[in-house]
Amino acid sequence: MKSSYKMKKIIKLQTKLTLLIIVVVFISISIIIFFLTSWMTNNIESKVKTNTMNIAKIVARSTEVKIALDIKDKNKIIGTYVNSLLKIVDQVAYITVADMNGVRYSHPNQELINKKFAGGDDYRVLIYGETYISEATGSMGKSLRAFTPIYDINNKKQIGFVAVGTLTQSIEKLKHTAIMYLILISVGGLTVGIIGALLLAENIKKTLLGLEPHEIANLYNEKMSIIDAIHEGLVAIDKSGQITLINDSALKILQLENKYTKDQIIGQKMDVLFPTTRLLSITELGISEFDKEQHINNTLIMTNRVPIKDKQKIIGAIATFRDKTVVTNLAEELTGVKQIVGALRANNHEFSNKLHVILGLIHIGELEEAKKYITNVTDKKQKLIRDVITKIKNPTIAALILGKFSRSKELNINLVLDEATNLENNVDNISNNVLVTVIGNLIENAMEAASKSLDNDKYVNVKIDETSKEIRIKIQDSGIGIDEQYINKMFERGYTTKPGSCGIGLALVKETINNLQGTITVTSQLNKGTIILVILPINNPHV
Repeated sequence: MKSSYKMKKIIKLQTKLTLLIIVVVFISISIIIFFLTSWMTNNIESKVKTNTMNIAKIVARSTEVKIALDIKDKNKIIGTYVNSLLKIVDQVAYITVADMNGVRYSHPNQELINKKFAGGDDYRVLIYGETYISEATGSMGKSLRAFTPIYDINNKKQIGFVAVGTLTQSIEKLKHTAIMYLILISVGGLTVGIIGALLLAENIKKTLLGLEPHEIANLYNEKMSIIDAIHEGLVAIDKSGQITLINDSALKILQLENKYTKDQIIGQKMDVLFPTTRLLSITELGISEFDKEQHINNTLIMTNRVPIKDKQKIIGAIATFRDKTVVTNLAEELTGVKQIVGALRANNHEFSNKLHVILGLIHIGELEEAKKYITNVTDKKQKLIRDVITKIKNPTIAALILGKFSRSKELNINLVLDEATNLENNVDNISNNVLVTVIGNLIENAMEAASKSLDNDKYVNVKIDETSKEIRIKIQDSGIGIDEQYINKMFERGYTTKPGSCGIGLALVKETINNLQGTITVTSQLNKGTIILVILPINNPHV
């Protein structure tokens, strides 16, 4: 805990602001990149599909291609036409014209002309005459292909089809280029953001005079503590004459405490509330004044006035003052100090004589017995404290037990802490408040029950045993016991046998134990006593 607290103190506001702005910019850019990348890649693919389909339709509607295909391209026109078209289009790897048997009449690879179309995705255009886009692996590799049918010159009979393909590798390259472009823009934006963060943090640091937030908070708390502590009146104004600060003493001295509150005065003009003030002149001249008399609201005050500066620039003024009548009375009291000191010195001498007489009387009395008694009481108390803190390492619970020992003496009950008691101070899931609630209420109820017993030997035994898995708390008393029918009822809210009690103590104990997934067992016999056993699991994952 200490190291994390120190780290919080070490990290400066400038660093925090810089890191915060950088993180915000980085997250913002990352979100933009995420959505923009998805949009751009989809847009690129969409454009490629549109482009390939448009080219396929252009070829399919070409009269020249239709006539040539109808006569099986005897004059080799289709290849020439397609090759000229490939030179002027982008991102298209091939344009294939084929007849109804799938025989190619154009292809970048001349050896594949007059051979069957490859890929297996041409059946839809051949059988159904559909226009569509598919992705398949052909003779040139995996590609995105647009298919459209070719009809004869009269547009009545399908005589073949066109397949325009763009290699998938080429599309991926376009996507990667676009992504790299986005990344470069993002890096540039992040760089600008970092520079802006550094400049902003530096500007804020200068505005705050290089102070960290905790230092500002400390200064503010110190300022308010000083203002509340001083008896002098205090008023501060800004350059325009508006009151920015006034304390309770000022309201009292200036007889304004029954007319205004501090909040009502702050923000008002100084010369309106106090027409005779000379504090405004301090903001104009910048010259300090000390121990000056002044009449304000029919009160004669002694005041000190000084300008408030920020790097030699006057930004306001502050005045501290005291009622001169009070100052005068104080001075009159101070002038009698020597007489008072002399009287005290005389009284001290007389008192010393009386002490010597008392000391002499003690010398002839039973001083040794008194010393023995004092020593005996001190030794017993030290032994009790030593025994408790040896068995109970938790200082809060140790203090509780010691308090119960004092309480037991008042009730004339023998409170015994079992020798086997052992309680460490390293339980994570069981707080001190929980242990105090359980142990404190159970011991108090046990002593209450024991005090009602007619037995002369009234006792309460306490045993607290901590293991690696649980804490066992056993409280045994010699009290009047509990009727079996009331054992469960005793933990209900509102149930009590004590006059003036609200009946919430044991109910709170039961609720606390249940919250920790623990158990409480009560064994009791009328007029013989009660044993209460509580088991609290340690490091229970369900707690």
